[in-house]
Amino acid sequence: MPKNAQDVFDRSRWFADRMLLDDLVFRLEHYRSGTWDGGDHFRFYKIKELVDQYAVHFRRHPGYQPKRILELGIFDGGSVAFWHELFRPEKHVAVDLIDRKDSPYFQRYLASRDLSGRIATFWNTNQADQRRLRSIIASEFDGPIDLVIDDASHLYSPTLATFEAVFPLMSPGGIYIIEDWAWGHWPEFAGPDHAWARETPPTRLVVQLIEAAGTSSELIASIDVCRGLVAVERGPQVVADPESFTLEGGVFRRPDYSARRSLPTRIRALLARTFGFARSR
Repeated sequence: MPKNAQDVFDRSRWFADRMLLDDLVFRLEHYRSGTWDGGDHFRFYKIKELVDQYAVHFRRHPGYQPKRILELGIFDGGSVAFWHELFRPEKHVAVDLIDRKDSPYFQRYLASRDLSGRIATFWNTNQADQRRLRSIIASEFDGPIDLVIDDASHLYSPTLATFEAVFPLMSPGGIYIIEDWAWGHWPEFAGPDHAWARETPPTRLVVQLIEAAGTSSELIASIDVCRGLVAVERGPQVVADPESFTLEGGVFRRPDYSARRSLPTRIRALLARTFGFARSR
């Protein structure tokens, strides 16, 4: 991890309801209260525990310096500012499903640092719209993507759609991060009246990613799994036709021989019940 990135982790000052990074104010939405005396601010949907997990992960990749970043799910733009201050990429593209515009605070951040040419936001963009994502990537990036951070829907199908559209377009050694994959294992999400009660959690996707990594290190070089995020390192495999790429295509599973072995036993049991034959041992 470059020195400036570690410096940003160390410079971040965390308080009960906010995080401060130099002159930037990030209001922690998880601890939002009715009173606020922090002035103008970003609205930040990350907590220190999660950011600490990021710090641990990136320490395992010394020298990692992404030049091109794609971020999905930015809400108010606070995460864009945080990651940009962390890595200072040449190009940072961010998309979100919300139909809105950049906040005044975000606009002032871009202007104060002359970042309008390096950061581009695309609102009203569905992460499952693969054609739209590919179009944005083709128009905004001049090379393969080095870092992807998916903090968007947190649901299986749209998260898989994004992965299949974007992962083939990453550079070898690039890192693809999926946040909050584990909500299906958190008790507060388990109630039948929860808004996601009938949704498929991303656990299924994480299992598929592990299966692909076990199949070959050419596609997925490594996976780092922790409670708040899963980080997938891109292997060197060239995907000849990115638009037809599927994760399942990179997974090999051996046949289920156990079902075949048990078939004679089931037949013997059926014969015994039907004709009174004794089961052979």
